[in-house]
Amino acid sequence: DQAERMLRQPAPEAGRAAAVRRAEAAWEEAYWASLPGWEHQVVTDARPPLYACFNRADLLISDVSSVISDFLASGKPYAVANTSGLAEDVFRKSFPTVAAATVLEPDASGVPALLAAVRRPERDELAQERAALALRLLGPAEPPSRERFAGAVRDLCAAAGEHRTRRAERLAADLSADLAVPGPRLETGTTPLATGGVDRAGRPVD
Repeated sequence: DQAERMLRQPAPEAGRAAAVRRAEAAWEEAYWASLPGWEHQVVTDARPPLYACFNRADLLISDVSSVISDFLASGKPYAVANTSGLAEDVFRKSFPTVAAATVLEPDASGVPALLAAVRRPERDELAQERAALALRLLGPAEPPSRERFAGAVRDLCAAAGEHRTRRAERLAADLSADLAVPGPRLETGTTPLATGGVDRAGRPVD
């Protein structure tokens, strides 16, 4: 069955992951080198991957999409098309990822400023806003997100372990308290009687 196949499957040979990364990098380099730099590209296949396209792009033009959050990690300018009919300030407030974007209206009036920010970084007026938004949405660049996630998982496991320990201690304390509860108290000088016995005067009792 599947579990048995997994148990019998040998571990990857040492260095395989690094070799795969080198092969992928070589493929991507050859792919981009084969295309004219001026030619618009439409990627519809699984390769090159999205982040490879991000690395080649100078800017992103998007609608309101989660892809913006991914692109924020690059630090590059991006624009969002506003086809909603909302005023720009309302549009920015309605969608948090638009806060650091150049908003493109249907008349494309924002395109010249957008291209100027790409060609001349000193004219990029939204660089600080992008950095602040990336920090808020993605967290700090260091330590890497993988390490931060692993640390959060470890902290959660530790907190769960402490919770289980406290719960076990409470249950043990409750059990000890239940066992320590005394039985019914008898008045001084009174002898407990068994059913069907007699009292001290010899009278039968139930």
